[in-house]
Amino acid sequence: MFFDSHAHYYDNRFYGEENPQGAEALLEELFSDGLLGVINIGTNPQSNILAVEQARKFANMYAAVGIHPTDMADMKMPLDEAIESVKRLALDPANKVVAVGEIGLDYYWEPYDKEAQRVCFEAQLLLARELSLPVIIHDREAHGDCFETVLKYPDVRGVFHSYSGSAEMASELIKRGWYISFSGVVSFKNAAKIKEVARIVPDDRILIETDAPYLAPHPFRGKINHSGRLIHTATALAEARECTVDKIAELTRENLRTLFGV
Repeated sequence: MFFDSHAHYYDNRFYGEENPQGAEALLEELFSDGLLGVINIGTNPQSNILAVEQARKFANMYAAVGIHPTDMADMKMPLDEAIESVKRLALDPANKVVAVGEIGLDYYWEPYDKEAQRVCFEAQLLLARELSLPVIIHDREAHGDCFETVLKYPDVRGVFHSYSGSAEMASELIKRGWYISFSGVVSFKNAAKIKEVARIVPDDRILIETDAPYLAPHPFRGKINHSGRLIHTATALAEARECTVDKIAELTRENLRTLFGV
């Protein structure tokens, strides 16, 4: 029923008590149970390779590659080399890369270097424009700067994943062709602001995601997340939008296909 627009299935958290056989056994089970597809998201030169390698093993898994703002400090290569590694992966059709991401700004985890994050973010927006690929935006506690940055690249489009900004900012992004994605956070009891955003996003701009293994929806909050739990996120979205879960599944999978061309 669902197409998961954002997950990290190479993450070591999948190898534990909840999934003793690991992520790939879990994925085989999920796909056999009716999961339509997954976008597997890299965040640095090493995890980009892992995301691509894993995506190549499953017919319905695709990859996104990019440099996450919180991964920059631990990179073992200069930024220009890291960007070039993203480009090489994206240019190989066998890698099934459908987006540049996860990229953006993060002012939550300290210490952070705003200028270094901006340079990295803009370099990848330029790369996405060069490659004619959509982008997947990470925006944590950096709403104003993220918005102002994407405005500088009006010919680049994509999705703000696990959206946490205001309804007003969402409306402005939507006017400019951006998509808004909702994670399990929309199911939390204290998520009134996100539920408000969920009500105003047009049918043709909404996406659904897990951010697996993170952000598991209620009643699994705090546990390892996976695409089999999208039903709970979809239920919260359906309640906010006063529609059916089937409608949420239909809208989000068609929007994903439109944005990522899969």
